[in-house]
Amino acid sequence: MRIAVIGTGGLGGYYGGQLTRAGFDVTFLARGAALEAIRERGLVVRSALSGDYTVHPAVTNDVAGLGTPDLILFTTKAYDLGRAALDIAPAVGPHTTLLAVQNGISHIDRLSTVISRERILPGVIFISSSVAEPGVIEQTGGPGTVVLGEEDGTVSARVERIADAFCTAGVAVETSSQIWARLWHKFMFICAMSGVSALTRLTLREIFDVPESRDLYLAVMEEAASVARASGVDLPQSAAIDALENLERMPMLPLRGSMAVDLMAGRRMELDVLNGTVVEYGRRLGVDVPMNLAIYRVLKPYSMGRPADA
Repeated sequence: MRIAVIGTGGLGGYYGGQLTRAGFDVTFLARGAALEAIRERGLVVRSALSGDYTVHPAVTNDVAGLGTPDLILFTTKAYDLGRAALDIAPAVGPHTTLLAVQNGISHIDRLSTVISRERILPGVIFISSSVAEPGVIEQTGGPGTVVLGEEDGTVSARVERIADAFCTAGVAVETSSQIWARLWHKFMFICAMSGVSALTRLTLREIFDVPESRDLYLAVMEEAASVARASGVDLPQSAAIDALENLERMPMLPLRGSMAVDLMAGRRMELDVLNGTVVEYGRRLGVDVPMNLAIYRVLKPYSMGRPADA
């Protein structure tokens, strides 16, 4: 299987590193400092799940250098999706699968305006991983599970092939006949994790130690779950409280969500595709989402990034 990784960030770096380490033919599309770092010293992965290691994958800044891969691991930030989809489109052949794992629930529709929908496979990833410096990936939490499934609810031959590849690379993988429910469940989860930790600048443990901020966290998830149900997705009424209680039992509470990490580093945030999307869908569907609206309004001035000490 020939694999291309688009987006050498926390996700692409970690999973691309695992696939390279397992012996797959992997090429990274990278630019700037990341390109130079990988060329000069390889891709360094520091992982709580798989240990620390360095691999030396093929890397290019030219889409033509990717050829026509069997699998494209598409891991760009959601706000870079449109430009990245246009860039990568020439590499998508009639037998290529583009595995899209962005945060949010609108990325499949957005991708399908550029790339044939039959070539796109939705995926859900549960991991905390980020770029420590160009060419260095730090994976600090989460089970690392990849969930795959066709939009029509089938577990197709291509899903099985891709699942086998991840399994060979030592990645926990699941196939699902309800991928949209899984996408919405993660969306609910990440809206709270990123939104509340960015709003407060606190870790999850610090948030949950205070009943009022724990209640806020739960309310953000409940609003997103209500929007999901209004959209026709079958999430149980207990989805939010079950997710919160499961999270509290996991050894990941010192963590912050990705938006908090980006905010504190002065980088652009995925606010519009997370809490902003809850607000947009809530207005469209007549669902009241005051907690997500408050988070969106408070964080909006920071959404495009600014100096970390601002």
